[in-house]
Amino acid sequence: MLRSSRYAVQAAPWRNASICCFCAARSQLAAPQRRPFSATQTLRKRAKGNKKTTAFKNLTHDPATANNFLGSQDPAQVDEPVQIRKIKPKDDQDEAATDTMSLKEALMGSSLRGLAGRDKKKKRNHLKENLHIEEVAPGDLNFEPIDVDMPPLPMLAYGLDRVLFNPGVYRLQDPRTGVYNFDPYLEKIMPVEEFDFDALSEYKTSSKDEDLLAITRRLGVRYTGSTSSMSGVLQHFHFLLSAHRKLDHSMLSKNFPDPTNKFSRITQGPDAIFLRYKNGVYAIDADKTFDTPNVMSWLGHSLEKLLTSERNEFERYRRSNPEQTPDEGASARCFHYTKQGSILMRSQLDAQDPRLPGAGIFDLKTRAVVSIRMNHKEYQEGLGYQLRYAQGEWESFEREFYDMTRATMLKYSLQARMGRMDGIFLAYHNIERIFGFQYLSLSEMDQVLHGQTDTCLGDQEFKLSVGLMEELLNRATEKFPETSIRLHFETRDTKAPFMYVFAEPVSDERADEIQNTGAQYAKDWARRVVGVGKNDPEAQEAWQELQEEVDEQVSEDGTMENAAVAETSGDVDTGADGKGATSEELEPADTAMEPPKFTKETTATGPLMGWTLTVRNKVNGHYLKRPEKLEPEDNWQIEYHINDIEEGSAWDLYNAVKERRRQLIGLNDDEQSKGLANYRKIIQRYASRGRTWRAQQDQINEERGVQLFTPLGPGSEAYASSRSNEEVTSEAVAEREA
Repeated sequence: MLRSSRYAVQAAPWRNASICCFCAARSQLAAPQRRPFSATQTLRKRAKGNKKTTAFKNLTHDPATANNFLGSQDPAQVDEPVQIRKIKPKDDQDEAATDTMSLKEALMGSSLRGLAGRDKKKKRNHLKENLHIEEVAPGDLNFEPIDVDMPPLPMLAYGLDRVLFNPGVYRLQDPRTGVYNFDPYLEKIMPVEEFDFDALSEYKTSSKDEDLLAITRRLGVRYTGSTSSMSGVLQHFHFLLSAHRKLDHSMLSKNFPDPTNKFSRITQGPDAIFLRYKNGVYAIDADKTFDTPNVMSWLGHSLEKLLTSERNEFERYRRSNPEQTPDEGASARCFHYTKQGSILMRSQLDAQDPRLPGAGIFDLKTRAVVSIRMNHKEYQEGLGYQLRYAQGEWESFEREFYDMTRATMLKYSLQARMGRMDGIFLAYHNIERIFGFQYLSLSEMDQVLHGQTDTCLGDQEFKLSVGLMEELLNRATEKFPETSIRLHFETRDTKAPFMYVFAEPVSDERADEIQNTGAQYAKDWARRVVGVGKNDPEAQEAWQELQEEVDEQVSEDGTMENAAVAETSGDVDTGADGKGATSEELEPADTAMEPPKFTKETTATGPLMGWTLTVRNKVNGHYLKRPEKLEPEDNWQIEYHINDIEEGSAWDLYNAVKERRRQLIGLNDDEQSKGLANYRKIIQRYASRGRTWRAQQDQINEERGVQLFTPLGPGSEAYASSRSNEEVTSEAVAEREA
């Protein structure tokens, strides 16, 4: 009993009472163990840690919290010291009133300040005009397929269709027995310099696709774009509508250390597009300001052809092959066209299997290992990196999957939805060889991105995203009609998430100049490396508070100095197809050509329009931070408000957005190397070790010979053949004995 009492009182701010009278008297002179409690003592908050605490309140279907869905501010989040008010002469009291507070106020924390602030906001709200709030539900939007003639789609070769119906990674070669699950021909990749890329059809951007523009005019819609040009922008609508929902990594093993549940900084960084005016319609092109060539984008094209062609046919694409390279024919022009509102979407189709749900169409993606993604310019140094394990931090398929969830999976899911596809087929490689394959359905991707396998949440969010994008494009074209426009989008990860949108009219000549910034460098690189030439008062009050949060953040963004946001090692990533990646470095001895240099833009003149977009989610009549575990019968609506940015601050904010984008994807080689030096050293050690291990494995494979998996048991051809041979042998023996 005495022991438990001692532990119980230790939490008090004073010392334990002594049992001995002598000791009790002496203890009165001891220095206090904790800070003294004084009415005049300055109280300071403990310094913030590196991790930010969320200020959102977790609300689930509680009507009483409808107007407080952003949560209340934690008093511990106030950095400024709190001064306790001292009694002053009467003349000085008014002057000190704004900086000090009474003992009662200090003890109550921010409760009184919160009430006072709320009263001030209410007074300001009465003086403001009502905000124009609009409402939309996914059911109001129609995602409509467009019927067009389409040639037959290719199917997977080499028996790879087995991967479509088996969850998880399907290894090319079993690491324990050395038996190949698929044709060993797939293992070693044809070098890019040996593949005849001139035989492949050229990819056309939306503004240069006359067939697409003709369909757009025939359907009477205003905007048209491709999956690649729209998916980057649509990612920001996911961040907005989901309030930066965290990634679900519950499928990762315990062997994977400390996974972060956030998207990479590049993925969350600003994105930009061009609206190219084309005789009454607008074509959406991705902004290629920072695009520079890399080996992965070219390799993606050749591997897609490998996975859907017979061996003999694919060998005809080798430059040294005397046979004529096959013509792709109509199979290279397979597209799905889909319309929602006044936007027409074009999606190029890669492969099909009629056994899959729906139309059975899926996308082909090639995923380079981390050593290649981290150093595009010197990718040869990372060629030794192997995928040896199923799980773990390094040299594992789990690592590649984890990186993909943070960098490209959101874009993959958006592209699949635009193309009305069932999922994506992945091939993991290190430029030299393929390690394995995996099929990810939309439901599997939604588990990571939306926290549920039911695709209704992702489907509805996609429709809302396209609808909001259309609304913003309408505002931009109404402000600057019949001209090309450059647009930037960025969703800020703040207490009240909101999106910046900036529209800058540009001439066609200026748009071409921006788009062709690195065009000559890309051509020279390819030639050298690849060989190719409402009025509800309650709602208004909640929206006024929400808009004030946004206005405060906009004000901070406009006045604070632009901080460098250099990419951290764990965040650097590109798509499996290499889109948006940085350039391949050229040796000075080979050419004096240099990649384009990108510097900070400081332009502050010319026509410009900026908006902030803010949304509130309402599910089954209740305001929520984000929809969770949505079911098809649930009623999800959003309220949204688009606010004009003041002309005086628009250019400063716009330049800040552009600079954040440059800091993420437009840094020069030296700037990139500084942040990645240590990380690249770690990867280089694994690559060196991997080369040694691979040489040993090749020696073992050579000694035991190639073993390709074939069924051997009853019911298989091999079994029937062996039984037939046994019967023949038995008959021969019987004849000899007779």
